[in-house]
Amino acid sequence: MPSNGTGKAPAGESTKDVSLSAVINVFRKHWFCVLVTLLVVTAVAVIYAVQEPTRYRAEALLAAEPMTVEGYVSVKGNAAPINVQEKLWLVRENLFSPTVLEPLIREFHLESSKDTESKIQLLAEKALRSLPLLRIGDKKGATTEQNPEEPKIEDLKKIEDLKKKITVQVEAADAFSIGFEGDDRKQAMDVTNRLADSLVQRTSAASEQSVSSAADFLKDEVERVKQKLDRQNEEIRRYQQHTANGLPTRLGNDLKFLESLQEQVHAKSDQISSEQARRTGLLQEMKDLEGRGALEPPDKSEAESKLEALRSKLKQLQTMYTDQHPEIRQVQAEIRNLEKSIADNKGVDSANRKSEGEPSQAQLRHMELNAELQAIDQRLSSYQKQEKELTSEMESYQQKAESAPESERTLAELLKDYDLTRTEYQGILQKQEQAQLDERLNKLNQGSGFRIVRRASSPLTPSGPHRARITLMGLVAGLGLGMALAFLVELRDTSYESAEEFQNSSNLPVLSVIPSLSLNGHARPLSVKRPTTLALELGASQIEQIALPKETVVTLLDPKSVAAEQYGILAMEVRQRLGRDSSRVLVVTSPAGGEGKTITSLNLSLALSRTMKGQVLLVECDLRKPRLHEYLSFRPGNGFSDLLQKADNPIDPYIRRLNGLSFIPGGPILEDPLAFLASSRVRDIFARLRQDFQFIVVDTPPIVPIADSHILSDLADGVVLVVRARHTRRELFEHALQSFHVSNILGVVLNDVDLQQSRYYYAYEYYAEQYIGGEERKRV
Repeated sequence: MPSNGTGKAPAGESTKDVSLSAVINVFRKHWFCVLVTLLVVTAVAVIYAVQEPTRYRAEALLAAEPMTVEGYVSVKGNAAPINVQEKLWLVRENLFSPTVLEPLIREFHLESSKDTESKIQLLAEKALRSLPLLRIGDKKGATTEQNPEEPKIEDLKKIEDLKKKITVQVEAADAFSIGFEGDDRKQAMDVTNRLADSLVQRTSAASEQSVSSAADFLKDEVERVKQKLDRQNEEIRRYQQHTANGLPTRLGNDLKFLESLQEQVHAKSDQISSEQARRTGLLQEMKDLEGRGALEPPDKSEAESKLEALRSKLKQLQTMYTDQHPEIRQVQAEIRNLEKSIADNKGVDSANRKSEGEPSQAQLRHMELNAELQAIDQRLSSYQKQEKELTSEMESYQQKAESAPESERTLAELLKDYDLTRTEYQGILQKQEQAQLDERLNKLNQGSGFRIVRRASSPLTPSGPHRARITLMGLVAGLGLGMALAFLVELRDTSYESAEEFQNSSNLPVLSVIPSLSLNGHARPLSVKRPTTLALELGASQIEQIALPKETVVTLLDPKSVAAEQYGILAMEVRQRLGRDSSRVLVVTSPAGGEGKTITSLNLSLALSRTMKGQVLLVECDLRKPRLHEYLSFRPGNGFSDLLQKADNPIDPYIRRLNGLSFIPGGPILEDPLAFLASSRVRDIFARLRQDFQFIVVDTPPIVPIADSHILSDLADGVVLVVRARHTRRELFEHALQSFHVSNILGVVLNDVDLQQSRYYYAYEYYAEQYIGGEERKRV
């Protein structure tokens, strides 16, 4: 005989398998949750798709070309291929410039509905603040005064919204497209074409300005070095004329070796000059990038710090006084004067400063140039070191010629300086010629490497929203979310679905599986004609006609049903476990209320009375909520509660009989039933009942939180627990077992099981169709 046992799985932990049948079962159980979620999400998607305005997208195709002019340049070899991907930073920097986007916003009225609402709200706030009632002693109204910088912030928001509608996409190695998405066909086309024209014009102007600046710089350098070279040449000529007859001729091999060293020094000087020229170009380009905001904005000036202090002071004064106070007016005047002074000095709109975040293309290019500049500095350091070593070697040979006349050494130094200056002059002259050529190329090619291949045309079909796609996504999302919610509810449900689940979590045996008791379910009544009333035998041989019991009394109304057969199996299990030698008392209880213990006790008693005619007694000991009269449809009268109060009276007047079953109803509700059940009267009454009946079924209150069943279980030979499928939680069942300190638990009756979800449903269906259905057809 099993004891109260411990579960195999922790209380509250679900051990349900995940399979296709489990998914179908979850959907069948929680279909309403899935359906509601599906309808809500789909409705939201449909509303969003319908309310979203129709958008049109236009695109213009542009290409990048190398700047070549026939007849001026003889190109040797293949030209370097153009990679538009490397120039996207330049395209975006020019295209997203406020100087390009602000005129577009004004010209095409590219203001969203949010901008219009913000303007209306701003005007309403101004109107409310102008009311006298809000200006007198209203601190909130005083602190909501419009900041002069707010319109600039609104402009920045408009520019950011416009940037989201502009796309730049690479179409080929040397081509890219500019797209714009608007609410109108013509607007989308015009804005796209204007963006393409602005990009070509801005890149052309920037290229011309860069080439012109480089040409002017090199022209000044050529003139400076040429003048230096002329001075050195004139100095050598005059020195040679002055010392024509006094120059010695005995330098010999030393001078030849010095010449070789000079050539090496010249070569290093050429390398250094080339690297320095490259370094100058990098610095110039970095300077241009810094002018376009590649670096972080500088720290605040003294005037800006003073302006912030004045604004803080103004907020403090506004919390104490109204705007008409003289001190507030004085501070406001100082703020306006200081803002005007800062704007005149800087000339840059502070609202156009870029916020901190990811580096822009200009900042990335600046970092690349900075890395290349560091590499050039390292090479220059190496070249200068080598030049220094060669110079040191030259000095050692020059020391050998210290005995030579001063005129010889002076002439050698003059010639050396002249050679260095001539090398520098030749290098700068070559760069000037290249710059002049680039300038002519820019003029002939209109100064730009971009050209418009295909202008934007009016779009024929809208680009969005894709309403059918949005609706379909809503359907899929709603179905997925609904199934997720259904699985979440299922995972949180710790009740038992079947006998297998119960056996996996408890050591107690399942004595019987009772299906759902319903006229439309498996407990179908036979279609044969039956009487509409039954005879109820009372004490003293009185007979009372009662209406038919409730449909859940299947052993009486439908003895051939699956549920009635399961109660018969339960009766057989109980008799086998308790034995048949002497009178036995069986207590039927449940962990909590609503498990179906009373209807189980009644059907079990009726099933036992089939084979034990006149020897089975059902005692309703649930004195707190007796319901036996409701199931059997008779008028309540005297019962077990009356017998407890008059234990010496004969028992027979309290016994009623129906179809061979004897039972004692609960009777009137007692104020303190526990006191009567704990007395010796109950033990005496059951001792007398054991003498008259072979099997006594006792219907007791639930275990939690009532103590009645604990007392009655000590008087019984066995206890049967009723557990309701899909209702009794595992943690509640475990708690009930822990508090129910008895050792005579026979097992569990799993009540209200949905057989359609069982793996063996086909066997029950076969019995219902072949046995019950065939017998009905015979009787008909």
